[in-house]
Parts: sequence; structure tokens; C-alpha cells
Amino acid sequence: MINGELIDLSSDRYQARIATCGATLVHLRRDHRDLIVPFDAENCLPSGWQGKTLIPWPNRIAGSRYTYRGTTYLVGCNEPETGAALHGLAGWADWSVSEVSGDAVVLGLTIPASYAYPWSLEATARFRLDPAGGLALSITTTCVGAAAPTTPATLTVSAPEVDGHLAPAPYSVSTHPYLTRSVPLDDCVLTSPGSQVLDVDPATMAPTHLRDVTGTDWDWRQGRLVGVTTTDNAYTGLPQGTWQVRLARATGGPAVVMRSDAPWVQLYTADHMGRRGVAVEPMTGAPNVFNSGQGLVTLEVGRSHTFDVALYEED
Repeated sequence: MINGELIDLSSDRYQARIATCGATLVHLRRDHRDLIVPFDAENCLPSGWQGKTLIPWPNRIAGSRYTYRGTTYLVGCNEPETGAALHGLAGWADWSVSEVSGDAVVLGLTIPASYAYPWSLEATARFRLDPAGGLALSITTTCVGAAAPTTPATLTVSAPEVDGHLAPAPYSVSTHPYLTRSVPLDDCVLTSPGSQVLDVDPATMAPTHLRDVTGTDWDWRQGRLVGVTTTDNAYTGLPQGTWQVRLARATGGPAVVMRSDAPWVQLYTADHMGRRGVAVEPMTGAPNVFNSGQGLVTLEVGRSHTFDVALYEED
């Protein structure tokens, strides 16, 4: 199948479908109401990285190159219009099924070292439905190796050496669902707690500077009608601990909620998808994190990192 194996989960009022390609959340429903924008995984590719697991970096590496610990690496450009390397190395890989039951599935993936990223990672994505809590997604990644330089070192690419030791792997993670209420996004109320927004260059989407959202169209803290507002920006200045992004119909009814404790969240009003929903992407680091270092996680060989998010409908 074009999106790998499709696995259906259910728990009381919740239903979900997971595709092994990209450890992708295809749909999530409660009482058969869509909580995320779904796609036909049996026949079509997802649009806009719908539901994919994004490691070892989410968002963009500007210019498809990064400099880490004094060494510059070139990464394949998969967004020609901006010249960027978008959303990591796992989104189109076919993850293996480690465990599966009626309400949960565990997927695994090994990312081998390469010239673009000379560290090897083992990742696990756990999707679990709960009758009260909806979908819990936990992504755990472990660095299992770093490529050493050859002699002469100019013959290949390796992890940089720092004080005689191979540097830890740079790392960041996210997931990419589009929250929906099955009406145009313009007719929805969005609530998101970020107090700062990261401006970008419109041609390259490379970050430029942070600014306060107060008094701007990018202040969602009190919840307001989306209307014609457009955003494809990262937000920070989030509350310490767990925070929520909520989307509800302006006419009332239950909200769909994303819960995370990540220090960044990307909001995208899905203009290329007819504004059917809003992408909510909690991120451990800022866009272009491999170059900026803002929120960068580093994984020494043997070290693991776990990222948790939840998606549910709130009455």
C-alpha cells in the first residue's frame, strides 16, 4: 500500500487509523466526528505532511545546510520553493510494527547515519487511545551510534570531535496533525497560549526575529475567531509545564484540544488545503534549530529523549 500498513484502533467513543509510512496519524474521530483533517490513506498521499512524525528535526533547515560544532553538513532540499530541508528523515520511511492491540500500536524505525546526519537513531512511536483521554502519542528516540572520521578525514563525513570525543547528535521532534471542526477554519475560534511569534523571511521561510504578539493578529491567547487571518509561524513564550491549543466552532459545541509541554508550537492555517483546519505542531526546538541552537536537544550515544502529546475532544 502507498502509505504502508494501515492499523485501526478504537476505544469506547474514539477511533484512529495509523499508517506505518511516517508513523502517520491518518484520522482521529470521536463518535465518528473528525478531530483532525483526515486523508484517504488507501489511495492518496497526505497533503502537507498530515499527521507525520517529524525527526530528527521538524520544520526547516534553512538553505538545506547546517553548521554544528564547527562542521557544516549538506542536507537534501525537499522544498525547492524555499531551498529548505523540511521535516527530517522519518516522514516517508516505513516504520515496523512492534506491538499492536485493539487500542494501541507501537512502531519502530532505525535511521542509519548518513553524510547529511552522521548519527544513527532508533525511534519508537507509541499511539494509544483512552476512553477519557483520547489519543496519547509518545515518541522516544535513542542515539545508537556516531560516525567517526576516517584517515585522511577529508575522504568522508563524520560526527565532529570535541575534546577527543565524538559530539552528540543534534535532535528535535514534532508531530503534524491538522485540527478540524469540519467547518471552514474561518468560522472557528482558535486558542493558543504563545506570547511570542517568530517572524520569517517570506521567500525562504527562514526565521528572522521574535516579537511580542500583544496587539497583533497573531495573539490567540484569549481565543478568537480565525476569520481571514493567516499564519505559518512558530510561537513560544508558552506556559511552563503543560499547555493546550483549542479549536472550536464559533457557533459552539465541543472543542478539539492538543496538549503538550514542548517549548515551541507551529501554527499553520492550511491555506494550501482550503483552510479546512489548522496544523498544530508542538516542537522541542525552534525552526532552523540545527543552525540556531534554540531549544536544541543533544543525544550522546546511548541517551534517549521522549516527547509526549495528547489529542482529544473536550465537551
